[in-house]
Amino acid sequence: MLNLLIGFFWILYLFICLLLVFIILMQRSRQEGLGAAFGSSVTEAIFGAQTSSVLIKATAWLAGMFFTLAIILAFLLGQRELARSSVQKRLRAIPPPVAGETQGQKSLPSPQPADKKR
Repeated sequence: MLNLLIGFFWILYLFICLLLVFIILMQRSRQEGLGAAFGSSVTEAIFGAQTSSVLIKATAWLAGMFFTLAIILAFLLGQRELARSSVQKRLRAIPPPVAGETQGQKSLPSPQPADKKR
């Protein structure tokens, strides 16, 4: 379940990263940004006359979601590593089977040779 949740957040994180990059490149700068590559006033036609304020608000929201998801993913990945290490500790505590043993049967100790007196 934890791995499924982590996978969902990774996909959402990647989507937000791509949107954030695209929105930042669309914003006007001194050279008009990526909006100039599409032609003049394309972003104004899509988003209206208040394009810059819409893009600034979208950037702020996406940046907030970006950092929030980064913290959530760090927490979830830490929990997964903690769970994995506790399972590994429990597995290390189980003694390994002795050669010749089956699951329900334990082998009898081999008789030791009698000490010879001198």
